[in-house]
Amino acid sequence: MLRRLRSSHLTAMLRTMMFKLSKEESTTLQHGYLTCLRDEYTIIKASGATVLDYLQGQITQDMHQLTENHGIYTAILTPQGKLVSDLYIISGHNRELIIIVRKDYAEALVGRLRQFSLGHELRVGIVDSLKLISIQGVGCDGLLERHDLPLPAEGRLSTNSVAGSETFTIRMAEAADSGVWIVTDDAASLTTQAETMVGEPTIHAARIIRGIPVYGIDWNEKIFPLNANLVEFEGISFEKGCYVGQEVTSRMQWRGGIKKRLFRVQLETLPTTLPCSVSTTVEIGRVTSAALNGDEVFGIAHLPIEIVESRTPLIDPEGDSVQVIGACRA
Repeated sequence: MLRRLRSSHLTAMLRTMMFKLSKEESTTLQHGYLTCLRDEYTIIKASGATVLDYLQGQITQDMHQLTENHGIYTAILTPQGKLVSDLYIISGHNRELIIIVRKDYAEALVGRLRQFSLGHELRVGIVDSLKLISIQGVGCDGLLERHDLPLPAEGRLSTNSVAGSETFTIRMAEAADSGVWIVTDDAASLTTQAETMVGEPTIHAARIIRGIPVYGIDWNEKIFPLNANLVEFEGISFEKGCYVGQEVTSRMQWRGGIKKRLFRVQLETLPTTLPCSVSTTVEIGRVTSAALNGDEVFGIAHLPIEIVESRTPLIDPEGDSVQVIGACRA
């Protein structure tokens, strides 16, 4: 419970923070790499003879898309179509699954999976010995090679692993156009030898500037997944069979129920508080994250699609202009 309270406090703090990417950090992302121990994430393992069939009926993405060398991004919903958690799944060793989830939602996710596993052979739990390291920037592959770590193929969520080891590499650009996640039980060795360690606020600044939203900060369980761009992030399959929350999700897709999306925006100045309102003549949305990159301010905002497509002028609470760059997408 103490771990849960601490991580919840961290997310609450992150929701209200404005971030800054320094000139040096920006240059390093463009010419080298930044390394960060992602303490905001927890690693879960799941296994069992019927674990694949079980998850197929629980998650929004098709488990058949998961292979030895390619992971999936997905979500678990309530029957009402609201989110329990989003998550990344990759194949581990010995038919185990590695699940990467934000720490605040890990225990709820494990509880949810256990709750509905009647009739299935399922083993699922948090593995504290496994950590997530993020390496972001054009030099990330060079760092993997120097550590004799296998390069994942090109393409988001391509994966590779070290035989006989609890180390997995995942192609995951969160703070730069080129990036890799490493799941490992030897985080101390990698972080000790890293030349460019940064804290998680730096990763948040860079991902906001790129327009990459995060569950728990830019959207929450009150927002339907389709309104949070899960289609754009390849987190939903509309061809697979039934899963919990499918009826609501499919109805929104086929009946035009997607009225809002997350957009990458540019602001004139950093907001004084977050989230902050976005208005025309009345409030129509809100900026959920903001970050300073040199003299430019970028943010992520939840806005009506119709208003954005009509190019209606938008302003923040100070009356400054809010310019929409485009929908957030992978």
